[in-house]
Order: sequence, then C-alpha cells, then structure tokens
Amino acid sequence: LAMRKKRGAGSVPFGYDLDPEDSDYIVPDKQHLQTFQDVVNSVVVDSINFREGSEWIQYKTGRAISSRGLQKHIDKNYGKRNSSERLGHQSRILSERQEG
Repeated sequence: LAMRKKRGAGSVPFGYDLDPEDSDYIVPDKQHLQTFQDVVNSVVVDSINFREGSEWIQYKTGRAISSRGLQKHIDKNYGKRNSSERLGHQSRILSERQEG
C-alpha cells in the first residue's frame, strides 16, 4: 500500500496523484518524485538553472512545473540563492555525489 497523504486545498503537488479510491487523498509517484529531487539537487548546486530544470522535469515525466514554481519550492526548502542555508545544502549534495 502506497504512503498516502490527506489532500490539502489547491492543486495536487508535483510528484503526487489523486488516490483513485479516495479523492480526499494523494499518493506519491516515486518516479516523478525521484526526477524532481534529481533536478532540485542539480539546480541547488548550480549545474542547471530553473528554466532548464522545469524543462527537464517535463521531458522526463510528461508533467509540467513552471520555472517559477520550481524556484519557489527550492527557495522554501533550501533557502534563497547565495544564502548560507542554500550553501550548506550545496556542500551536502556535492559531498553525496562524490561518495556515490
């Protein structure tokens, strides 16, 4: 059974679908979430920009997210560009890539 969440107000977040059995819940799409996280990591470490990230997500998943939507997610969860919070995430992501 997939981990489902109670649906909030507004649109379904990227990487989730409505639960076909109960539209009050959403279920994760693991492939979309993995693609999204890969793109987020690449944007955070400045490998690609927001526009390239949103285009890559649409290419890989068939679902669209605006470059502004991607930016809002990253700023909220990782801090704004060049902030100490974002720089800390950059260091962690880069060290994980070197280990892997």
